[in-house]
Amino acid sequence: MTREKIDQIVEQVVRDYCEENDIKAEVTQNTHLIGASSIMDSVGLVSTVVDIESALLEEGVDISLTSETAMSARISPFRTIGSLCSFIERELEDGKA
Repeated sequence: MTREKIDQIVEQVVRDYCEENDIKAEVTQNTHLIGASSIMDSVGLVSTVVDIESALLEEGVDISLTSETAMSARISPFRTIGSLCSFIERELEDGKA
C-alpha cells in the first residue's frame, strides 16, 4: 500500500469522525490527534483508531495500531495524522502488518 493511500484512508476516517461529532476542523497531516490542541478526546481517538484499522482491513491490510510498538514508542505515533500515517507506513514496510 502506498503512503498516498494510507494518507487518504486516515484523513477520510478523521474527516468522518469530525462530521459525525460536529467538529469544525481542517484535516491535514498536521492535525493533532492527541495533546492540548487535538480535535478529539481519548474516547474519540480510540474510536478513530478502530475505524482506521477497519478501513485498512477493507483494503486487505490487517494491522494493530495499538501494538506494543505503538504503545511503547518514545514519541507517540498518535500525535498528528502525519505521524500516524508514517507509523502505519513503517509497520507495513517492516512486515508487521
